[in-house]
Amino acid sequence: MGLETTITKVLRGHPASRINFKIDSLIINDVQMEKVAKAIERGDILVKVDATGDQLDASYSSWKTRRVKEGEKKLIGVITLKNKDVAMRAIGRAAIYHESVHALMNVNDIKITMHNDEVAAYLADALYLKLSDIHQVGGGAPEQAIFNAAFAIVDSKKMIKQAQVALRWDDCNKLREAIKAHSAYGG
Repeated sequence: MGLETTITKVLRGHPASRINFKIDSLIINDVQMEKVAKAIERGDILVKVDATGDQLDASYSSWKTRRVKEGEKKLIGVITLKNKDVAMRAIGRAAIYHESVHALMNVNDIKITMHNDEVAAYLADALYLKLSDIHQVGGGAPEQAIFNAAFAIVDSKKMIKQAQVALRWDDCNKLREAIKAHSAYGG
């Protein structure tokens, strides 16, 4: 199975099919993530194995503003996996889903702040983990603060039990502040 198939299976399978929320007008659900899966299948989003940093199983790089060389296909972006086995673990699949939320912003041409983009991605990540029966993740204090804030929203808004949860951006203030405090996001 190729990397593209690996990622599209994550986006189309369980528990991704149960993720369904919106923050103001931004919607994260199976219908929206199918757009990312189709972009991967069309070759509009490249998938590769390469370095992703010490703590990341996956990463996404937007190529929306990248200059295209003559004869080169214009891509939306690139999802990079640390290794081909990332999808073997629930935490790795959650990371793939997280990065695919970033890709969704490009696929749908949504203009969003970097911090709100991360809010949506971490909230989706936390939902994926909880639906996979994972309630805690590793990492240092900054990472723990982000996931604790995301898990708190999932729990307080009963996002596992309800069909679609409608949030406002200000419902996510603690998560956004935890993200902003992390050195990777400007803290």
